[in-house]
Amino acid sequence: MAPDQESSAKVSLIDQNKTLMMDQYTSDAEPGNPELVENIQNINEAFAHFRPQVEVDFVDAEGGSVNETLRFNEIRDFETDGGKGRLVQNSQFLSGVKAQIDVNTKIRKSIEQNRKLRDILKEDASRQELKEMLQAMLAELQDAD
Repeated sequence: MAPDQESSAKVSLIDQNKTLMMDQYTSDAEPGNPELVENIQNINEAFAHFRPQVEVDFVDAEGGSVNETLRFNEIRDFETDGGKGRLVQNSQFLSGVKAQIDVNTKIRKSIEQNRKLRDILKEDASRQELKEMLQAMLAELQDAD
């Protein structure tokens, strides 16, 4: 067992008389025709040689399609870690979704902790009044741009 230089995880070294089979993470290789590559000694060299990437179609909040190419330069690029991982950080779309989720979570917590605001939101008339006031403020901010 040897520590990986980047992630500090324990990695078993592959004996020189063994063969490492890697799965396809790119869409540009022809299936059934694997490339034989020799003299790759570690996972970093494999990433550098194959440069795995994949095109992904995400669906945004409006139902539209957002196409993005995800590139993987190391094992950590596959980590999600509850939205804090490299997969989310390396994707512009996923980063935007994560930011929106974080904002919504903060707003929800603020509402839960604010007794007056909770009381306002319970009544239909006061909730509608608050909505109109917030829309007017938003329109004023947009006009200022």
